[in-house]
Formats: sequence, structure tokens, C-alpha cells
Amino acid sequence: MNEQVPRISDIQLPSSVSTLYIDGSFLPPSSHPVSSMAYAWTALDPDGFILESHYNNISSIFPSALRSEIFALLHGLDSLPRNSKITVATDCAQLLSLWSLYVDAPFIPKLLKEPNHFLWSFIRAIKSLKNLDVTLLKVPAHADDPLNNHVDALAKAAHTDSHLSSRPSLKLLAPCILHFNSLPVDMNIRKFIRDIFDAKSLLTLAILLRFHSSSSTSDIDWACTKFCLNNNKQFVSHRNGCSEFCGFRMKLLLDMLLTLTTLQRRKSHLYNPSWLCPQCNSSPETLDHLWTCPYILLEFSPLNTFKILLSALRTNCLDKFISTSSLSPLPDSFVADFTTLDCWDCDPPSFSCLRLARGLIPISLTEFLGNYFSPFTIWSIFDTPLHDFHFDLYVQIWLCCSIFFHHWESAQGITKKMKSSAFRPSSILCPSSNIPLDSSTPSLATVSLDSWVSWVSSYIIRGGSWISHLDFWRRLTVQPLLRISFW
Repeated sequence: MNEQVPRISDIQLPSSVSTLYIDGSFLPPSSHPVSSMAYAWTALDPDGFILESHYNNISSIFPSALRSEIFALLHGLDSLPRNSKITVATDCAQLLSLWSLYVDAPFIPKLLKEPNHFLWSFIRAIKSLKNLDVTLLKVPAHADDPLNNHVDALAKAAHTDSHLSSRPSLKLLAPCILHFNSLPVDMNIRKFIRDIFDAKSLLTLAILLRFHSSSSTSDIDWACTKFCLNNNKQFVSHRNGCSEFCGFRMKLLLDMLLTLTTLQRRKSHLYNPSWLCPQCNSSPETLDHLWTCPYILLEFSPLNTFKILLSALRTNCLDKFISTSSLSPLPDSFVADFTTLDCWDCDPPSFSCLRLARGLIPISLTEFLGNYFSPFTIWSIFDTPLHDFHFDLYVQIWLCCSIFFHHWESAQGITKKMKSSAFRPSSILCPSSNIPLDSSTPSLATVSLDSWVSWVSSYIIRGGSWISHLDFWRRLTVQPLLRISFW
């Protein structure tokens, strides 16, 4: 008895079919919240007469142009009778190379790491169970082939055809199918699981009490921030003394640098809570004060150095954007508009400027540039200048302050042995560390229901990275801070 093949097509072509023209169509979510995929095929007999044509749209799961092309091939093969000898004509060169790699060749485990591996597995199964003899033929995309133009028009028409009753249900033929929130996961499983824990960890970190703040969280471009902190290889290098700079950049982002105010909280028995900044003796030495300290000599003040470094960062980025090809012509006012953004205000430094110094890219900056450049272009241009800016802050401000602070500690009689001692005053003299949580502090229980699930689900349905779907940040009243080790 013949083995039954699961069907995704309700069409049964006659045995006289000899050629299939296939095509896919993909509309990215430029104006709609969900991408749109569609496919079409036309079956011909040996004399070149059209036997049947079919088109439909596809469920938006991991949307891409290639997925629509693969589904067109899958649906066309599924409509063929057993023992067919068929020539499949397509203008997608990548389809031909993947066919020879995953269908014509013996099965290799690498297939399971590729996007759309369920579709390719189903194609392998249909070809084997139906005993199909398939030859793929490349059709030039712009050679004005009438049949190729025909299926191309059909695929595009499927996006707007109101007579299509429903999208085809895809019952994948696979021994084991991983689902997330009832959605099949048709990509590298290891990478997908890592993405799940990245999203969940970011949400967990963001709602910690230590990061609770009344400031808005929608004014930070998290995707650009993540890219700039992870992409630069110098940042993750621990050779040639770079590990100290890596630690500085991490602590700068998380507001964990050992400023005087931090030491006063951690070791109040050594550092008098009433002490002010050792350099200016006018304000508490917080993270933001590092860049705004006036010092006693203006030309050597950290604020003056910070202004020079921030101006160099602005000029460097501006030059790179002007010399880069843009999506639309840059207006005459581009330079003036760029330089007047509030993230460049440093006299005194604005809140947005201080966030930029920590590595948190303002959304106002990337939204302005997004009118002329693609997101990846913006991220790539900011990557190296921001790294160099942080390195200059590390060398020209932080290391100098650290040397000065070391001599100041010696003058106060604070030795290295005292700082490393485990001795603490009695609990009667010290405030209790068991501070009850404020009832207004967000927790995983009070946060929007499993926001990380909606992020990852949007990642499956709408494409892109899960971090591109952080609409949740606009409703969260805590300041999210990224933990590099999670990525």
C-alpha cells in the first residue's frame, strides 16, 4: 500500500503536466504592521499550453522573500501526481543552489540549522514519497519571459485579492516540530532558544529595584545601543590590557563605576557620607558629575575635556554620515539640524547628553537620521566613534580622576588593607540592608503579561530581531539597562 503524503494543496494536476513556472512575492512591513507573503505557479503541458494556474497568500511566519519562493515550489510539487517528471522554472537563483544542497544531495544535519528547514524537509519528503523527477531551470529575472511575467503578476495580485477565502494551512511533515506561543519555529533552534533567554533576561534585568527610575524609557534606541556595545571586536577583547576598558564601559553603562558616592554607600565606615567631590569640593561625586566637574583650574577640568571629546564625536559622526550614500538626498539644513539635537548640548550637559555618555543612544538622534539612512547604516557608523569616545573618556578623565582619588584616599588615611578588610560596623550602627520593596516598584507579576513572549512572537510573525519589537518600553516606567553578557 502506498504511503500517504500529508497534503497542503487541494489541487490535483493531470499526469500530462511537464513544466511548472513558480514565483513568490514579499511585501515588507513598511506601511503595515505585518509582512505579506504570496506565491503563484502555472502548470504547462508538453505543447506549452497552460493547464492550470494558482495563487494564494501565505501565513506570515518568519516572513522573507525566499520563504515565499520556497513555498511556491512546495505547493506546486504537492499538486503533482505521483511519478511525475517535471521541469520547474524560477527566476530565484538562490532556490536552485539550496535545492542542490538540501534536496538533490543526501540529508545533512546542517539543514536543521537553516531558516525554512521545515519547508525543505517537506519538499524532500514529497519528492521521495511521490517519486518525482524534478529539474530546476533558472529563468532570467528581467528577460521579459511571458510565462515568468505571468506568475509574477499572479503572486503580486494575491496580496490584494479579496476573493481569497483563507490562507493555506501548512501541516509540516517533520518528526518533531518546536512551537513557541502556538507558532512553529522554522529557524536555527539553538539561536532561537538563545533569543528567548536574551529577551527574558532583558525584561528581568529592567525591572530590578536598582534600575527603578521615573525617567522615560521610550527615548532610548535599544537596538542601536545593543549593536554598538556588542559589534566592536575591541570591546570584547581581553588582550593588551583591554579588559580594564571593557570593565569601565560595562560599569559606565550600568552606573557601577566606583565614584565617591558609590563607595559611601558600600563602605560608609570608611567614606564619610558628608564628603564631596575631591576635585571641586562642591558637589557629590556621582557618575554624571565625572563629566561636569568644574575642578579648580578650568583648562584641566573634566567638564572642559568632556566638551572637547563630545564635539569630536559629533564631528566624526557627521562627517561619516555626509560621506555615506543616503536613502534620500540630504537637505541643506542637515548639518544644522544634526548639530542642534539635544544630545550634543554639553554646556551644561543635557539629560540626553549624559545618557549618550553612558552608551545609551537617544531615540531622537536615530529617528532624525532614519529619515535619510537605513537602521544598519546608522548603527554601523556610530559603532566605532562611540567606542573611541568611551576610550577617550576612560583615558583622559577616568584614569586621571582615579590617580587623583588614590592620592586623596591616602591623605584621608584610607589604605588598601582597610578597603579590602571584611570588617563592618555592628548592625546597630549601620542601617539595615533588608530594605522592603516599594509597593510601586514594578515586578514580573505587575509588568504587562509576559512581554518577552510578545516580543519573540512578533519576531516570528513580523520578522527582524525581537529587540525591534520593544513597544513594551513605552508603557514601562522603569529605566531598562542592558547586560552585555546576555547577548
